[in-house]
Amino acid sequence: MSDDCSMEEVREEMDDILLLQWMASVAAHPPRGPRWHHNRLDWDDHVNQLIHEGRFVNEYRMSPSAHRRLVRLLDPYLQRVEWNSRGSEPILVEHIIALGLRVLAGGRVADIRHIIGASRAAAYQAFDDFVDAVNSHPELDINFPTSIDEWREINNGFKAKSSEEIMEGCVGAIDGYFQRIQTPTKKEVGNVIAYYSGHYESHGVNCQACVRSDLRFMYFGVVAPGSTNDNISYPLASGLKSVVEALPTGMYCVADAAYTLQENLLIPFTGTERLDEAHDSFNFYLSQLRIRVEMAFGRLTNKFRILKGCVLGSLDRVTSIIMACARLHNYIIQMDGPNDTMQEVVEGGDDPEFSIVPHPDAPLGMSYLPVIPNEDWEEFEGISYTRLGIVEYLRSNCIMRPLYNLARKQREVMDDDGSENNLEWDDEYISPS
Repeated sequence: MSDDCSMEEVREEMDDILLLQWMASVAAHPPRGPRWHHNRLDWDDHVNQLIHEGRFVNEYRMSPSAHRRLVRLLDPYLQRVEWNSRGSEPILVEHIIALGLRVLAGGRVADIRHIIGASRAAAYQAFDDFVDAVNSHPELDINFPTSIDEWREINNGFKAKSSEEIMEGCVGAIDGYFQRIQTPTKKEVGNVIAYYSGHYESHGVNCQACVRSDLRFMYFGVVAPGSTNDNISYPLASGLKSVVEALPTGMYCVADAAYTLQENLLIPFTGTERLDEAHDSFNFYLSQLRIRVEMAFGRLTNKFRILKGCVLGSLDRVTSIIMACARLHNYIIQMDGPNDTMQEVVEGGDDPEFSIVPHPDAPLGMSYLPVIPNEDWEEFEGISYTRLGIVEYLRSNCIMRPLYNLARKQREVMDDDGSENNLEWDDEYISPS
């Protein structure tokens, strides 16, 4: 009898414990309140208002016609009837693209979700879907030319940028830039410290690019950890290196002195070699073309200001976001033109939102973060008979750096008191002129 009573008491105690656990669970997770009815943005009214105010390009980084075509391109990837968040109205493809563009332009998903009129979770999912759609459409792919005629067109574009067409064989400008990212996990990358840049005191990735004269990327890739120097990252960009090395004799790309001189990859002279007048002249004419890639990075990071800060997310997601920005950069130039006059690209016109302003952490007044050669950087000797030939042509024809540029260079190397100012090491290996 006593055993039966003790068993009954145990069962009662267990019931009390289970009841208390259930009550604690309910208290920790109270039932959700009634769902909020989200009102979608009336897209047509929104567009008409922005066009009337002259603000559409500022809001969405492209012309209305380019935006309409982008909607048609991405519609098959984004059209989802279930995207109504249980509301009375569907989330349109236009809503998803609008949210995606505003976030890439530097906005926060939590602050912009009113565009699609949905929950925070639905807005984040819409942004992820937009990025995936941009990276999936073949018409937005970044590719090198596939025909002789297209290569010739690119070459003609660079010749038009070169005074007296001195650099007549150029078909691309190459450089790298450092993009800040969230600290990757050891599970993602293994060697987390390799992604840390001591110069920028931040984790990041090395992005390599090759551009046309109109600032469109022919190659763009997130290729290495942020501490990797350009002359090491370049060989890792196999899709870039193989194309450059396969260029016919007399055709070449240009880069800064952080790269290794090759027959088809020309870099400026550095150190005491710059004192030779023909070498100095070569540096000037090379810089006229090499600056195109700096302008492309400046345009990319100013148009898509999410790249101005630290891009958050897993390494794969960060890479997808960076690549989506590069692909849209090309699309906008293709549709709306490069608009790369000095006023529009360098000064940004009268609109402060589009002004290309120096990045507070960038050297030399740049608007993006160039890859800074670190203490592990080693200069490798190279040779290019093409470069030697150009230098000999300049020397034999007494073609020197133009007088107006000589005056500017004189100001750069002199202090305010007129004494000589030693050029910073960065000047030679980041943005020589």
